[in-house]
Amino acid sequence: MKNLRCPKCRSSEIVRFPGDIQAPSSLSGAKPPSSFKPIPVTRYCCANCGYSEVWVDNTEDLQEVLKKFGF
Repeated sequence: MKNLRCPKCRSSEIVRFPGDIQAPSSLSGAKPPSSFKPIPVTRYCCANCGYSEVWVDNTEDLQEVLKKFGF
């Protein structure tokens, strides 16, 4: 949906919730590892069918995730 079209229903009515520096614990109830900094994520939600996605937009943050949890 980052391309502004819902992959489920093809609607272009997409709501974007900008990322913030909010710890993952506030979203899932789990505590993040102490050495892992909070990473902002952007949420996209289809206003037609409710399908949603979460994206890490910053490539430096993605590299941090790969270093900590990568392959």
